[in-house]
Amino acid sequence: MYQVLYRKWRPKTFADVVGQPHVTETLKNELRSDRIAHAYLFTGSRGTGKTTCAKIFAKAVNCLHPVDGNPCCECEICRGIEDESIMDVTEMDAASNRKIEDIRDLMEEIRYTPAQAKYRVFIVDEVHMLTTEAFNALLKTLEEPPSYVIFILATTEPHKLPATILSRCQRFDFHRVQPQAICDRLKYIARQEGGDIDDDAGLMIARLADGGMRDALSILDQAMGKNRQVNALTVCETVGMAGTGYINEIADHIANKDCAALMKLVSELYANSKDMLRLCDELIGYFRSIMILCTVKNADGLIVASDAELSELKQSASRFTAAQSIENLNMLQESYEKMTRGVNKRVEMETVLIRMCGYAPGSAGRAQAPAAGSAPVSQEQSAAIASLLRRIESLERAVRSGAVQATAAPQGTIPILGTASDPNDKAKQDGKQNAPAVSATVRELSDGAKPYGEWNRALEMLESANKPAYSVLSESRAFLNGKYLLIETNGFGRDMLRNAQVKESIRQIIRQLSGIDCRLGPYVPSGAVQYIPNNNAAPSSESAVLAAVDKIKQRAAEAGIDVEEN
Repeated sequence: MYQVLYRKWRPKTFADVVGQPHVTETLKNELRSDRIAHAYLFTGSRGTGKTTCAKIFAKAVNCLHPVDGNPCCECEICRGIEDESIMDVTEMDAASNRKIEDIRDLMEEIRYTPAQAKYRVFIVDEVHMLTTEAFNALLKTLEEPPSYVIFILATTEPHKLPATILSRCQRFDFHRVQPQAICDRLKYIARQEGGDIDDDAGLMIARLADGGMRDALSILDQAMGKNRQVNALTVCETVGMAGTGYINEIADHIANKDCAALMKLVSELYANSKDMLRLCDELIGYFRSIMILCTVKNADGLIVASDAELSELKQSASRFTAAQSIENLNMLQESYEKMTRGVNKRVEMETVLIRMCGYAPGSAGRAQAPAAGSAPVSQEQSAAIASLLRRIESLERAVRSGAVQATAAPQGTIPILGTASDPNDKAKQDGKQNAPAVSATVRELSDGAKPYGEWNRALEMLESANKPAYSVLSESRAFLNGKYLLIETNGFGRDMLRNAQVKESIRQIIRQLSGIDCRLGPYVPSGAVQYIPNNNAAPSSESAVLAAVDKIKQRAAEAGIDVEEN
């Protein structure tokens, strides 16, 4: 039967272990000086050699003719441990034998002395999976085992082990194997197997393996089954990657904001059965490299890529800023998480690519692509718009969930400018024909108001009472004129202040801080243009409204946003 590469080429001695000299040299020194501990803990990510080193150590401590701390691999003990005919070395999978009964069975075995070897070695893999009761049962024996017993615990998650277990073991942390070391090992094994692999393909496999030699050998095994001469294209076809060419093309279209070309490219990749989750992961790796190149002067060792790929990345980095790459990374990682939860992967991939082109997230029609002939939207403007719309969506979710209620303004407050209905209509509804002129009242109150010194403290109290209101009003200022508290804030803040619950919370806080039963209203700085929808407004006010509308249209045009006039 064919033996897969990662089993066939599993290291037999410490000298064969790749990328863990800090572990292998220490273990060899202990063996040479006969300073052997009774319990070891091997930790590290998958495929880095934990179980392999445990088996080599088990052979080395029992070897009849050790060679400089390494097992000879020729004596009957070494051969017996290798083919598992000697029962003095026991390997236990704690993932499937995790109960207290399993540990009790292990304790029974420990009572028996070795049959053939010098030591009985117990290798417990995935030890973090043991139950609390099982750990407790293991504690005493782990601390003071018989002189002929050695424990080797292996885990990928040491933080899940009790401190009482950690304190009883010598701990060795296995590092991720460096990409170049993986590449060199793959080239050696490929030649021994009658094939070949180039540097680009080796580094690509190293990047995919994420520092795990076992994963790298599995990919190489599969790639060599497709073609004995392994190159980057072979690896891409084997694992379902889009590849560097497609990724660079996608980045070009994102930089040019060419959504049509992106959709066509996604359709082509989908038709070729490329995994959209893998594509998203490739784009995350690409924009991570761009982010590093934009922020780090010397990126050597931080980016796993061939010289040709690194040159292309540096050219691409000139078209993106660090802020753009970070924003793109945030969107991609958000989409990657959604894809893992089972959403339609193709649709999610198309959506995030469109967002990366500068189209705003959220409801349709909120932000549109720049019209033909208009100024293009810069990435900074796109990011600002996206951030703004996320705040709007957050407020809308708060309203829908009931955290903030959208209600009419009660009596005792000054109507917020630009939103109130005709004052005459409001007066008729309340049965009060003497409603004040809103514009004149707010202007006069604002002109005579003084800064309210307790506003920062009031905001701190508001955070406890109403967090959605605090998040919107956190950068606002307040002014006091008699019993009127006038708040200077943005449009979102004015929307929030229409809410009866928010206003009542603020009034209670001001009453508690200053003993004033205040009325709330907007603060209008001198010279500010205010629009009041009043049918009886003077022509001069109408001119001010038109001027304000023109200003809004001008700013929208500068941002590349179409404005529809009704």
